[in-house]
Amino acid sequence: MRFDFTAIESFTAYREGRISARHLLEHPAYRAVRRHAGRYGRSFDAADIDAAAAGRPSPFYGLDHLPEHLHRVLGLVAVIRNQEQAWREGAEKALLRLFPEADLDVTVYPIVGYDMGIGLSGVACLNCNYDGYLNDPREFLFYAVHECVHVIYERLHAVPALRQVATAADWLAYFCLWLQNEGYAVYAPLGMRREAGALDERDYRVLVDKPQMDRLRRDALAALTELSSGRMLARERYLDLCFGASRITYRAGCDLVRLIEKTEGIAAVRRAFRLDGRNYVSAYGRLLAAGC
Repeated sequence: MRFDFTAIESFTAYREGRISARHLLEHPAYRAVRRHAGRYGRSFDAADIDAAAAGRPSPFYGLDHLPEHLHRVLGLVAVIRNQEQAWREGAEKALLRLFPEADLDVTVYPIVGYDMGIGLSGVACLNCNYDGYLNDPREFLFYAVHECVHVIYERLHAVPALRQVATAADWLAYFCLWLQNEGYAVYAPLGMRREAGALDERDYRVLVDKPQMDRLRRDALAALTELSSGRMLARERYLDLCFGASRITYRAGCDLVRLIEKTEGIAAVRRAFRLDGRNYVSAYGRLLAAGC
């Protein structure tokens, strides 16, 4: 695992007019961002970057309030540079605990723009213009671990583009995949967060709230029942189950990994990660019911 600051340096050069948006999009980090957008049915080009930077409507998001945030963004980057070695060692320790045989050849790019974080194709890209990181730079480290899990996951499992998910069976498999993928990604930095006293984040506040978690486990089981019916649902319903505001795949997914470790130990957590999503849920989904 390594931190690479060339993407944010390229964005600075773009913002200062030293390179074009087209040139910026040639950087490996922004190429990864475009691949990620394409996977979920979105796209943007150099003109969209220019529009976003000028404050006009654009599919390239994540630049909100950038002019007033810029000094804080640069301060965050300085913190990451200063903490680079310690953060890398801490991140690798957390990842190797769950995935001792994993290939940790992952490049973490601090960038500006797009989502709070993505991980695919060997890289993790995290938007430094995100309030969570600006308010507490440690969140950048925790989410770097989160996104590295997605990279590791993709090396073992096929993650289909959204356009490839068409049938009721596809959507069930897709939900199971994300329950596993996001579950492990949220779980991986949990120990680091506990040690740092950093559990006051949207997903982690819920994880320590028993009534909310009981409800989320029931929601996850209900989602699996609904998706297993074989009937087609509205696309919006599928997307809400996988990625909606209740964040079932993230929160119940994390709790499922926690329950696996609690009941069967870390070796089971490591084995379970290698199962495909459907088999993972078939093998361990019962723990959600037991945890309610």
